[in-house]
Formats: sequence, structure tokens, C-alpha cells
Amino acid sequence: MKFCYECEHTTGGEPLFCNFCGRSYDVKLCSKLHMNPRFAEACSHCGSRDLSVPQPKVPLAFRLAAWLAQGLTGFFLGLVSIRLAILLVGEVRSHSENYETLIVVVVLAVSWFLWALLLDCLRRAIHRAMKRWKGHQ
Repeated sequence: MKFCYECEHTTGGEPLFCNFCGRSYDVKLCSKLHMNPRFAEACSHCGSRDLSVPQPKVPLAFRLAAWLAQGLTGFFLGLVSIRLAILLVGEVRSHSENYETLIVVVVLAVSWFLWALLLDCLRRAIHRAMKRWKGHQ
């Protein structure tokens, strides 16, 4: 799945182009789909000058911030999940009917779902920040 920073849409699978705006992802492609760096003027394989337009380049600071935000929250949720799994094993062994543990499991499941949505929200925020950044230059 790839996110296009031009049109803010996500395309499933491993696409070469955005299904919505037609831009390529981080490379320029010729009509024969040879991959070239985003600064290329002609295809290095066949010499074609008809190259795709790549999506806007995402600054390293934005990519790093998104990676850290998702990584740190995922790490924290992972630690909480391991701790909860240990508690659940203890509850099952003691045959206790503790509904508080079930509530914590549901809250944790919802937290994992929200964490999965975090990446898409971060990508949209990065896109908006890039637009503001380019507007001020």
C-alpha cells in the first residue's frame, strides 16, 4: 500500500503509479516502466525522454517524524499487550471471573486499531505541512 503526497490517496498493493492522480512514487518511469531517479531527464535503459512525474519529495525530517511517532506508539502498545497477556494467563489459571480484565482487553484492541489508523493521519499531516512549507518559500 502506498500513499500519494500529491493527492492524499492510498493505493493498495505495490503500485508504480497513484491510481488517482497518475504520479509515480519517488522515481521517474519511462513508457517501458524502467525505473530512473527522480532527477533524471532521460531513461537510463532505453533513452526515452517521456518520463513520469513523481509525487512531491517528502523531506527527511517529515519522514523521520512519522516513523518515530508510529514506532514509539507501536512499541508502547506492544509492551502493554505483553503485560496484559501475562495478566490474562494468570486470570485463566485462577479461574477468576474478573470482567475488568476483559474491559482492558477491549480497550487495548481499540488502541491497536487506532494505532493502525495513525500512519494514514500522519501522512495527511505531512502533506499539509509540505504544502504550507512550499507556500512560504
